[in-house]
Amino acid sequence: MRPSRRQAQPSLRRWTGGRLSATALLVALSVGGYVAQILLEYALIDHGQDALLRRWFALDGASIAAGEYWKFISYALLHFHPLQLAANMLLLFFAGREVESIVGWRHFISIYLGGLVLGGLASFFALPELSTIGTTAAVTAVVIAFATILPELEVSTNVFYVLPLRLRAKWLAVSLLAVAGVMWATRTPPEIGAPGILAAGVLGWFYAKQLGFGNPLAIQRYIFDRRARAARLDRMSPEQFMSTEIDPILDKISSEGLRSLSRAERKILALARDKMAARTEQR
Repeated sequence: MRPSRRQAQPSLRRWTGGRLSATALLVALSVGGYVAQILLEYALIDHGQDALLRRWFALDGASIAAGEYWKFISYALLHFHPLQLAANMLLLFFAGREVESIVGWRHFISIYLGGLVLGGLASFFALPELSTIGTTAAVTAVVIAFATILPELEVSTNVFYVLPLRLRAKWLAVSLLAVAGVMWATRTPPEIGAPGILAAGVLGWFYAKQLGFGNPLAIQRYIFDRRARAARLDRMSPEQFMSTEIDPILDKISSEGLRSLSRAERKILALARDKMAARTEQR
């Protein structure tokens, strides 16, 4: 049973043992990749080629214009600062394990990779002159999906290992997107790719919605209500249909005229004709 949107839960669940989760694998790959990045940059700096890794893997407009499309994924292999890596991995650790345990590893990976690619595309189109690196967009997609699935879940942590912080998932998501908006406006720091963060957040929200989590969209409610009404009308007998649907319309025609009917009311009259014709054929 899916958690209610209004159900407040005290804290995140513990990460139980068992098979290696996709969340743990992504955290390990990201940390291992950053260690490799530091070692390679240290080795290349003696040859004056410390920027070589960025030329190979970072996402920017010039490289995409040159046909280096693999950089829509490879930019996640690098991080510009240990704090960027630490923040990304903490968010992925807390949000990823919850999302994966609820929707399954396949959907979890789809959210992560979708956020990565869409985030790269958004950064490329919005800020093609800047270079983007890091997993921030992909992690944001997971965090927003987490907040959509469990909006009232409280995230408990210690800021700088000293200050206790308890924040509900929905406000964590809002805060993350707000910070991304400020970073985009100020272009600080440019390597994170703030437009990509916002685009990936939309993807995470939409993906979770399509899986049936969160409140339905207005268009979804409209479609559902329309289908439910059509099914209810179809189940009615001609007598029930006449008394509940047609008689009020006939009264309106009598008092206000035929031109006063709305498009929906005209459709009801057409449906009534079809019902009566079907009943005549059955006889």
